[in-house]
Amino acid sequence: MEDGGHAVTLSMADVRKFLTPCLNSTSLPMVEWANQAGITAVVNGGYFYSNTPLSLVVVNGERLADNVAAVTRNNQSFPVLRSAVWASAEGEVKIGWVGLDDAGSLREFSQPMPYQENQAEPLKPPEDILGTTINPDWAIGGGPRLLKNGLAAISYDEEIFWGSGVVLDDIRPRTAICITREDTLVLYVNEGMRLDAMPQKLLGLGCVEAMNLDGGGSSAMYVEGRAILDQQRAVPVVFAVRAPQ
Repeated sequence: MEDGGHAVTLSMADVRKFLTPCLNSTSLPMVEWANQAGITAVVNGGYFYSNTPLSLVVVNGERLADNVAAVTRNNQSFPVLRSAVWASAEGEVKIGWVGLDDAGSLREFSQPMPYQENQAEPLKPPEDILGTTINPDWAIGGGPRLLKNGLAAISYDEEIFWGSGVVLDDIRPRTAICITREDTLVLYVNEGMRLDAMPQKLLGLGCVEAMNLDGGGSSAMYVEGRAILDQQRAVPVVFAVRAPQ
């Protein structure tokens, strides 16, 4: 793409067969992820600190990490729901807001928490009854959500990305995942654009649901061992497309 964007598109049949998150106990350079046996394409995943994921990771039905349940702002703990993409055991792929219920199970919520930028006081987390229990076959968290039902829907304030290193209006590399109106899945990276410009870009690719993944120095993509975008930052979580066996 002439605008610095690059995309890997998969049919849902191929998603079910070949797409999987991968988590390593220590962060790896993307070239090492890309050169693992059987991987044909790879992009970076969700947020992390050092070797520790800060976003949901489910691999083969096993929950290995959770979205952050709360963030600290104004010396207070703010409960929060953040975005995730996941596939059911039947292969249906969804993007939504995911949190933990009182029993520690994953639940999807139809709306994020209604925070506003620089809100002074935290809100109470949503009641369990407002969410739907999910048991993903695989999942990766991130945020903010970018598209919902074919419309721009940046839940930046609601997911409390204000006060973090993620901002809307600076130009940085970006990574996103989206579902198109043709029922395909797109892994997308851009070498440099504003976060608040991402929804229009993804709508132009035919996307109807989309979520931001970690960006900045973490954004990276390899295809068939070739670096499409690599900034040499090691990451612990990736989306990998495995080769047919």
